[in-house]
Amino acid sequence: LKQYYSRLFPFEFLHSWLSYDSSTSNPKNKNEAKSVSNVFSKREFSFTIEPSPGDEIYIRYQSFNSLDEFRQAVLKRNPHKIDIGAVFSHPPRDHNSVMPTKFNTVQRELVFDIDLTDYDSVRMCGCSGAEICNKCWKMMGMAMKVMDQGLREDFGFEEMVWFYSGRRGVHCWVC
Repeated sequence: LKQYYSRLFPFEFLHSWLSYDSSTSNPKNKNEAKSVSNVFSKREFSFTIEPSPGDEIYIRYQSFNSLDEFRQAVLKRNPHKIDIGAVFSHPPRDHNSVMPTKFNTVQRELVFDIDLTDYDSVRMCGCSGAEICNKCWKMMGMAMKVMDQGLREDFGFEEMVWFYSGRRGVHCWVC
């Protein structure tokens, strides 16, 4: 994981996406100075780390003021799972110092989860559960195309991104 996070993890893209930085999706804005969004600093992240084999620790209420702060935390902890949560009224790391009535969720994305296990009854390649081969992965590609087209044409969504979920399928984030 250390090599993946230090060399391949898309920190800039994730930060931009979760900050709603339009300069990365709109080529006309490339020359504009990037504005620092407080959306990112008020978003909750949780890390699942494994300090020793079989010993998992779940760390909630993580929040970061900048891309560099986020990168440093990930590189330091090497989480084997990162969960991305809602945007709150205050930075989640301050949740214990804010009155509970003032610490509220203010924004969430619409996220769709497509798992190959949903297709077990029609997967004829011999795979089941979390098993994935090239043949059954094609079903995932088809499901993504159908869903993407439906979200765009039937519901008018424009800003979406697809991620491999890390196990059995994909997640579609709609903003």
